[in-house]
Amino acid sequence: MKQKKTTLYICATPIGNLGDVSFRLISILKEVDLILAEDTRTIRKLLSRYEIKKKNILSYHQHSDTGKVSHIISLLRKGKTAALVSESGMPAIQDPGYRIIGECIKENILITVIPGPSAALNALVLSGLPTDSFLFVGFLPKTGEKRKEKIVELSDLPYTLIIYESPNRIERLIGELIPRLGKRRAALIREMTKIYEEAIRGDLDQILKKIKSRKIKGEVVLIIEGSKGELISEYTAEEIEKQFIKLISQGISKKNALKIMKSRYDIDRQKLYNISTKI
Repeated sequence: MKQKKTTLYICATPIGNLGDVSFRLISILKEVDLILAEDTRTIRKLLSRYEIKKKNILSYHQHSDTGKVSHIISLLRKGKTAALVSESGMPAIQDPGYRIIGECIKENILITVIPGPSAALNALVLSGLPTDSFLFVGFLPKTGEKRKEKIVELSDLPYTLIIYESPNRIERLIGELIPRLGKRRAALIREMTKIYEEAIRGDLDQILKKIKSRKIKGEVVLIIEGSKGELISEYTAEEIEKQFIKLISQGISKKNALKIMKSRYDIDRQKLYNISTKI
């Protein structure tokens, strides 16, 4: 296969089972001049599995500075070909690879995708929940007000939600989601493509009860059905005020903002009006 020079290949790699590779991926990894890897140990395992000779591997992760990006771009400008790989799955999805892709676009460096596994899409399909309209959320903010605001924002969306979380924090996350999202259908998918692959299905409350009695191990993805217009019954006056201000700041009239808030929250109209008059 004759390679095009000055090309960045965005390569999806296995999310678990190393057998999930394409002939094209192996060919590209053999022929590129260098590999840009989020985790050099993971890519070395894949190279060893398919007997790909030692390659020039550059580490590139979320803590890499702008100098590293500039160095990579300079190599590509000189005519080098490179394969961009994340720790697993598709690069740039909850992954710093998007920065390199963005710089290549600015520099008119040719980029193309070598398709393959994606944890988000695998989990979505395995969940059995609607796939016609979905939202990739990734990891929520870990703590504080931003986390609470994100959960409030997600609670009103009609799309199937795809959320990443650590197995050590998944119980806490579901516990925080239940008061806002209620007993929506969901699926907790773990260890995809591996021998212990598992899909824990049910509503959020049922899933929480199931995982409380055991230790969850391995990578997990939480899939949750979208809002069907359920009214939010648990909230604070501060939350109502913040959401109202957010609508007004988007140019929505006070009258329409009141209608929107009433359609979202199980709140007395007079109480809502009283809160709005304080703004």
